[in-house]
Amino acid sequence: MPPGPRKAAVDLHGHDVRTAVRLALNRVAEAYGNGYDSIELIHGAGDVNEPVEEGRGRIKWELRRLASGGAFDRYAYPDRTWLKSGSIELTLRKNPQARRNSWADEPARAHFKRR
Repeated sequence: MPPGPRKAAVDLHGHDVRTAVRLALNRVAEAYGNGYDSIELIHGAGDVNEPVEEGRGRIKWELRRLASGGAFDRYAYPDRTWLKSGSIELTLRKNPQARRNSWADEPARAHFKRR
């Protein structure tokens, strides 16, 4: 039986906006380089329905701005980007020269979610 689709996910919770965006861009490139079929960028703030300048939802709206501006198009099909309430799922282009899994270390989280 052939293997199923390879899907990566990165949780951006706890990072400041700049770090989260840099991590998302890097992870999309790495997932493509590793031959994954898709990647989900988990940003949360599912209840934030309008762009915000401060507070919750800034990562969500910055990633959406990047997606609509073509920042992921080199690695992902823009017409197959799924903007979910708490994440963005990108369908990655096929990489004919994919390598084995290689991921950079994740930066330290600046914020921690209270439970």
